[in-house]
Parts: sequence; C-alpha cells; structure tokens
Amino acid sequence: MNKQAKKYEGMRKEGDEMSMLRWTDGPLSIFGDLERLQDEVFGRSGLGLPRGREYPPVNAWLSDDNLIIDAELPGVDAKQVQIALEDGTLKLSGSRAAEELKAGETYHRQERPHGKFARTFRLPFNAEGDKVSASYKNGILRITVPRAESDKPRKIAISAA
Repeated sequence: MNKQAKKYEGMRKEGDEMSMLRWTDGPLSIFGDLERLQDEVFGRSGLGLPRGREYPPVNAWLSDDNLIIDAELPGVDAKQVQIALEDGTLKLSGSRAAEELKAGETYHRQERPHGKFARTFRLPFNAEGDKVSASYKNGILRITVPRAESDKPRKIAISAA
C-alpha cells in the first residue's frame, strides 16, 4: 500500500456515488484517539451518548411572530417533561426511564438514551410568557414561544412638514 493510501482509507466509488472515508493516519488522528481514551476512562454521558452531543436534538426557527422549537423525545412520557420560561431563557428538562430487561436477558447493544436531560435556549426576543404553548405528538414536542407585541417591529408613518 502506498503512503497516500495509508493516510486515507480513501474515497471509493460505490455505484454512482462517492463515499468519503475517515482519515486514519495524520496529524489530526490524535484527537480521535484522545476522545476514545476519555470515553474509556470517564465513560460516556449518562444518556448513553458521546460527550458533546446535546439531548434531545432540536430544530428551532423563527416566524414573524414566534420562535418554534421541535424536540425529538421518542419514548418519553409527556408527564416527565418540564418547560420553563425565565429572564429571556427557555428551559426544557425531563427524564426518560430506562427499559427494564427480563430475568436472564442482557443487552447486545444499547444506544437509546435514558436518564435526565436538560436544554436551555436564549430567546432572540422578549416573549409573551403567558402565551407559550406546547404540544406532543409522535415523539415530537413542539414549543411555540410568541414574540411580545412590544418587541415586534413597527412601521413608523412619516408626516409631511
């Protein structure tokens, strides 16, 4: 194998698509080694996810009047989720119970997270706190945070002198 092939597992052609494979030998490979070592020594996060990954994953976007946040919470009982709005910050927290195995069963692979979680979001505007709403359907929690009327852009009429 030549030197270039050793540095890269390379790019290979699969059908009509190109797939990029990881760099396994080079100056940046030490960071992957360091992360693996930290996981071995300190373990993974309590949610079963590598450190640095936020849970629950969210999509957030702005409309003219609202901030909308969709959080993926499959398998989480809505009664175990709390939403709080305070000082321009929205906090989403809760817990997901671990699945209990029957006697004699052991995990072959356990990737679904469990335990406590919390996410905090700084709001990009002043909110109408008493009008915040949330709905939960098919494992997706949607939080709608309305913008305060006093914070909405206003058109200013210009009078002729």
